[in-house]
Amino acid sequence: MKKIFIILLFFIYPLCSSQEKDDTLQLWISKFHTINNLTSSPNGQLATFRKMYPNNIDTVLAIDLQKIKTVDTILQMSGQVFTKNSSLLSSGNGKAQINNFHQGIKKKYENIRIAEALFSLNQFLILDKQGTLELTDDSGNPIRKIPDTQLFATDKSKALYACQKVGKQHHIIDVLDNQSQPLYTTDRTVKQILLNAMGSQLILIESESNATLKIIFLDTLTGKITYPKGIPAESADHIDISEIMQGKGYLINFVTYSPPEKNRLVDIWYGSDNNLAAKQAGKATNNYYLWNSSINQSVKLPDDYPIYSSIDSDRYVLAFNPLEEFQNITLHPYLNIFLYDTKNQSFQKIFHQIKKDIVHSNQGKYIIGLDPKEQKWLLYNVQLNSLSTIDKHGLRNPSFSNDLSTVYFESDSELWKYEIESGRLFPQGFNKATEIIGLERKISNPQFGFKMNMLNTDSALLIKSVDKAKNLTDFSFLYKRKIIRLTSPTQNRIKEFKYYKNAKQFITIEENHNMAPRVYLTNWQKGNREEIYRVQDPPATLLKQEIISFRNSIGIPLKGILYYPKNFDASKRYPMVTYIYQIKSSAANVYSLPNNEATGVNRRTLLENGYFVYEPDIIFDSRGTGISALDCVHSALDALKNNPSINLSKVGLTGHSMGGYETNFIATQTNRFAAFISGAALSDMVSTYFSYDYAEQKPNHNRFETGQFEMQVPFSEDKDLYLKNSPIHHVENVKAPVLLWNGMHDDVVVPTQAMEFFIGLKRNNLPVIALFYPNRGHDLGLNTRESKEMNKKALQWWNHFLKEKKNKTWIKL
Repeated sequence: MKKIFIILLFFIYPLCSSQEKDDTLQLWISKFHTINNLTSSPNGQLATFRKMYPNNIDTVLAIDLQKIKTVDTILQMSGQVFTKNSSLLSSGNGKAQINNFHQGIKKKYENIRIAEALFSLNQFLILDKQGTLELTDDSGNPIRKIPDTQLFATDKSKALYACQKVGKQHHIIDVLDNQSQPLYTTDRTVKQILLNAMGSQLILIESESNATLKIIFLDTLTGKITYPKGIPAESADHIDISEIMQGKGYLINFVTYSPPEKNRLVDIWYGSDNNLAAKQAGKATNNYYLWNSSINQSVKLPDDYPIYSSIDSDRYVLAFNPLEEFQNITLHPYLNIFLYDTKNQSFQKIFHQIKKDIVHSNQGKYIIGLDPKEQKWLLYNVQLNSLSTIDKHGLRNPSFSNDLSTVYFESDSELWKYEIESGRLFPQGFNKATEIIGLERKISNPQFGFKMNMLNTDSALLIKSVDKAKNLTDFSFLYKRKIIRLTSPTQNRIKEFKYYKNAKQFITIEENHNMAPRVYLTNWQKGNREEIYRVQDPPATLLKQEIISFRNSIGIPLKGILYYPKNFDASKRYPMVTYIYQIKSSAANVYSLPNNEATGVNRRTLLENGYFVYEPDIIFDSRGTGISALDCVHSALDALKNNPSINLSKVGLTGHSMGGYETNFIATQTNRFAAFISGAALSDMVSTYFSYDYAEQKPNHNRFETGQFEMQVPFSEDKDLYLKNSPIHHVENVKAPVLLWNGMHDDVVVPTQAMEFFIGLKRNNLPVIALFYPNRGHDLGLNTRESKEMNKKALQWWNHFLKEKKNKTWIKL
């Protein structure tokens, strides 16, 4: 038998010998950039965006949209915000800068902790690292300085309050009021200062001498101090506060953390323990009160459930136990949701084993949740205690109209309007995938993602719609059942969209696979469209792409994106790298930016080096994750068999994370690839199924049954399904060399999975190299030393096996 050498490499520094060629590659990559973080002044006369180079991501351009010229280049301050009169505040990296473009004034600040704009007042606040809070006008001229500022609260529009330490006292000051008297003075330490949504109340959390926390409300108009009746000072680590009905009430939660036990002789895991995460993250204990501020009465919520969540009602709250486990149910957690009536002191179960996608209306009138089994939304009417099913699949992101008569749903085929009273569902006439832009989403429970989605249907709704079959995107207004088109359908990817109705125009950043990003200014009423800025990348315009339509073996229509090599010559044959994950066709119009990718795969680098790149869609079905992925990839390759320019004997397959798992499995089942690269990839379904996920702090079985792997059944009910789809159980069948890589700090897919696949290949005398990066996690980071190393190694690997350039000494097989 031919002896095959296998090496295992732990990379800390680059080991490649041809340094000059590598330096040339890095020099080439460093010349390219993309743009993002688009902001615009309210009058539409100015815009800013950030230029992102591989080694420099903090250069911001300010553009005069009328004169189409750069008016400032801002370095190391990537945060931008305009005031009402279009003065600009930039901040970041301990610096701040004020630009008054009308007066041609620029002022810079150093040693800054935080900077904010007061939009409506055309003023700025600058808090430096010495604790001095400075209020300035829009040219940077000082208005007031508050030394020894501990904390501040602002609505970022027309209100600003500061907590100043004076001797042993803390003073609460209205910074915008020039009167010398503080609003409130205390000898206690102020831990938090918050401003409610209406700006009518300041919320102070103070620490008593015995380390208990006390909550105080301060009326910003009258200066009246209110101590919530029935809410004593309590020992806690912090207080969470949810505002109800614009300050009519508050859900107040005293949170106490118990850290995980350290230095214990033995760590005991109990089978009855539903909170294994506490061993790693500790445990939080909650103590809730519902306070009605208008009558100063509070209700202590009972200990029946560990979690309560606001629905913007001064009477009702949601109650549930997130650690409750359900037999045969393992998706993320499902929740049994109860409605607690503080008036009647009663619990009413409203949702049974539902997903965490809970949305409610304002005033606590309606609650809506997604039934995970039927995949239909359930609407609960709090006042009528009634539950309705919205009988359609595929609806997402429910949003209530401001008059609470309707619910709007986005979907992949239409924008839908559900009439609550009649129970009827109406299409709005888009006939495409839709997304409502500018939706007001208020998070009610950050831990579980509950939110209040409200739409102002008295004004026009801004809708983004996408024709997925043709990959066309456009924007429209929906107003009084009429669709008003803002843009013509475009195949460009609209990365960012900023619209200001007062200016009657919008600004976009657009790109495509062969078009570097450009900024456009469009007057939608006049139909004018003007290019404001473009990233220079002339070679990108020569790149060619083809959309390949195919079906898998069970007839499901799919797409693959075939990218042609640079300077394509139809008389030649080229090797091809196939890059897989799941659905890739939705990214067909993403700019091919040369970069050192965190996943080790850069499309543009491969195209520049004479490779086809193929990115086919993958979907999963009842045959299992690996088998269905294999079917999709084989079908995708079959669709290319009549392309004479592709050398189908020189095709590589690569993927990261889920794509890495798919690569591992396909490698054990096919002889159609000449080499493989698999990054941060699972190789053993069974061992991972029965492992603990330290990243998500929960057992891993849910990842398989109804999580990303979509296996649909537990291992105990169909062991053969798991074994058939587990790469390690077929490792002896690999027919081509495999390059594996992993970060040693990866807690999503632990590096032992790559090691296991490596050992399996090694034991069977099959060609394999593994790269392990000691200081990296699930990916290698964008443009890090490790990602540069991996991207370099990947190109060398493909050149070795797909182009027969066997000149790299580290490839020893």
